[in-house]
Amino acid sequence: MKGSKESKDGNGRIVITTFGKDKTGIVAGISSELSKMNVNIEDMSSSKLEDMFVMLIVCNINKSKLDINEIKERIEKAGKKIRVNTIVQSEEIFKMMHRV
Repeated sequence: MKGSKESKDGNGRIVITTFGKDKTGIVAGISSELSKMNVNIEDMSSSKLEDMFVMLIVCNINKSKLDINEIKERIEKAGKKIRVNTIVQSEEIFKMMHRV
């Protein structure tokens, strides 16, 4: 473990945004990588518009032995493997960026 697992607000939650051309295996590709790291999916939503797919996942990383940077690296790598864009942020940063 290289750093703190917890996000800035101390709750150990991250938000993963995945988007790209719809294809078989997007949910499986990201969720299986999360499972390998012992990261729990707490909430998930997805949508498809024509041939584009978007998925938003809220995860708890407290039980993972990896820190947020290692988790981010592995999820982004999994996204590239299935040719989708993936953004991983602490929940606190995500909320601050999306305030209205």
